Amino acid sequence: MTEKYLGRGLSAFLDTETDENDIIKINTDSIKRNPFQPRQTFNEENLKTLAESIKRKGILQPILVVKRDDGGYQLVAGERRLRASKIAGLAEVPAIVVNMDNEEQLEIAILENIQREDLNPLEEAESYRRLMDEFHHTQEELSEILGKSRSHVANILRLLTLPPQVKEMVREGKLSFGQARALIGLNDAAEIAKNVAEKSLSVRQTENLVKSRKGRGVKYMDPEIANVAGQISMLLGLNVNINLKGTGGVVEINFNNFEELDALIRKLNN
Repeated sequence: MTEKYLGRGLSAFLDTETDENDIIKINTDSIKRNPFQPRQTFNEENLKTLAESIKRKGILQPILVVKRDDGGYQLVAGERRLRASKIAGLAEVPAIVVNMDNEEQLEIAILENIQREDLNPLEEAESYRRLMDEFHHTQEELSEILGKSRSHVANILRLLTLPPQVKEMVREGKLSFGQARALIGLNDAAEIAKNVAEKSLSVRQTENLVKSRKGRGVKYMDPEIANVAGQISMLLGLNVNINLKGTGGVVEINFNNFEELDALIRKLNN
């Protein structure tokens, strides 16, 4: 269990036969939540359904934990199963204790959710970005590791360039991935997103709405440039716009107060 798992997928420990001697029963109260868990929202109805299944059949797949210094355990993978088990009233759950450092725990937590499609599009995008920033993986490497197309990885990452209000709507399920993707690069994306959600427009209707606004001269940022602007925004912690002019252009960094400006200067000095 000490090998690096990234690149071998979840089959390294989730889809293979497990020796029963490796499985122990752990009190649910002694297990702390995984601090590296990328998933922020859990559907309560789905958890209740899983809890009912666990009552009837038990937990079919052990959770993964690491031992804490205080004698307790910290969850690595299987948060849905743990939450549902508590709802089902189980005092103990089957678990496998693994030896992983913090980086490996983050990788496994992200991979588990991505490969099981438990993340909303924005959580998936944030997970990709963490794998790239913290573990220095390229988009091509992520595509191979996760079994996703290169275009899917690139399009998901572009969601991070959307305004905060739009990203929150994606997180809350008010906008689908297809709807949000159509808004990338638009300066008035937040306004259009609200209109799309209120009128329950389809992806095709959203794309047509965006095309009609471009035809009326609404300012638009190319998705590739928007992606670059988004990456700079994440690095600086400020909203960034890139305006092309011929073969060059201008990078605009927007700040709301002098505190943000001082923080920017400190980052640039470092």
